Amino acid sequence: MANPPQTSRVLLMITTDNFMGQPNDTTLYGPTLERFRKRMQAYPGTAVTDLGFRSANNLKRNAQQIDHVFMGRSSDVEEPQQEACRQARAATEGFIAVAKHLRGFARSLSRGLQGAILWTRLSQCAYNLQKVLQLYRAEALEEITLIKLRL
Repeated sequence: MANPPQTSRVLLMITTDNFMGQPNDTTLYGPTLERFRKRMQAYPGTAVTDLGFRSANNLKRNAQQIDHVFMGRSSDVEEPQQEACRQARAATEGFIAVAKHLRGFARSLSRGLQGAILWTRLSQCAYNLQKVLQLYRAEALEEITLIKLRL
């Protein structure tokens, strides 16, 4: 099973994982957050998940480093952040649906766990390349990003 992809502010896929069976989301939050921190070299300002990730430990995890943690309930965050968190959650659901149904994440054409991992990574690369090209064409990339990409 592929874990739902983690995304950045411009909806690039940052991390993906494949697991045997269907592990409980509450056990995946900590390691996923840590992979995000390593890859992005910072914690997110806001963490938004669904109720499947909700646990007392996850709500407290890295509370000093993350400004807002929304795990499926509006009461998780102060009123000024509630609508933005609900919208981010809804957008993420749509993103996951598109990734599964239109971008090939629904079913791997490769066999076994190693094949599924390869399929997931290739799908992630293809998705991110398409997203970067869309942003480039729309002139929506910051100058520093263009320099880093040597565009």
